[in-house]
Amino acid sequence: MKHNSIIIKIDNLEQYKIGNHLKESLKDVLWRIQSNSYDELIAEVFNDIVIAIGMSWNNPNHPFAKYIYIAGTVSNELMNELLILQPPYDRIIFSCWENEQEKIQLIQQFQFQLFRKTFMENYTINDLLQKINEKDEPLLLVSLEQILKEPTLEEDLFKLLKYSYEHTHLHNPAKEVAWQSWKNSLLNEAPDLQLSFTVIENKRVTAYIFLHPINNEHYEIGWVGQQGNTDLLVILKEQLKRLREKGIKTVEFEVDTTDYNAWQFAEILDLNKKLSWNSYILR
Repeated sequence: MKHNSIIIKIDNLEQYKIGNHLKESLKDVLWRIQSNSYDELIAEVFNDIVIAIGMSWNNPNHPFAKYIYIAGTVSNELMNELLILQPPYDRIIFSCWENEQEKIQLIQQFQFQLFRKTFMENYTINDLLQKINEKDEPLLLVSLEQILKEPTLEEDLFKLLKYSYEHTHLHNPAKEVAWQSWKNSLLNEAPDLQLSFTVIENKRVTAYIFLHPINNEHYEIGWVGQQGNTDLLVILKEQLKRLREKGIKTVEFEVDTTDYNAWQFAEILDLNKKLSWNSYILR
């Protein structure tokens, strides 16, 4: 800790002077501060100026984890305050870009362990189709719109979604909810009902890829899941072709190293050459 600096919990950051370097660091979480979407806001103050910030919040979908964020030249004293655990939390999650070496070195001093890398990238549809042009395995593709009209298949799909999500988030378990809640979560994200596809084999849902429109030329590839040996690239290829026919130019992916389903896309997305968003855990 700097000589004469103090560690305090604050309610309103606007009451304090903030160094320009710190303002830049806080830009990604400014919305959280302005909307009071946090549990703790801890500041280190030196000569009446905030020189470092620690923040924590919760995620209702992952009820056992305390999420933290740090900005500025964070001292061990501020970190010790931020790392205090209260029930129901039994773990702390911290994330940053892989090139933020100062943050990584700091949290590793406190025994945080890397458990996931996430890649968030945009691609042109034409480029992707050139890479998966050989994928022509015949599959029975059924739209989400059709699935929602078939109660048995609908239940089958969202039970698979629930299973896939839970088993790709074992380090930070999801809240236990019924499959109907997963259905509601998906529909609240406004997927494209016609181009979100499932695969049906022997009257069972064996795979799915959901698509979400962002604007007239851009889509997001959403939740991905499977059971069995379905080649997800075959589904993706057909979706990309349909998107191109609609005039969509680009798509974005968010792929985690812990997601063995979406990781099927890693090679065509050249993820080994991309910058990762790294997540660390302290138990």
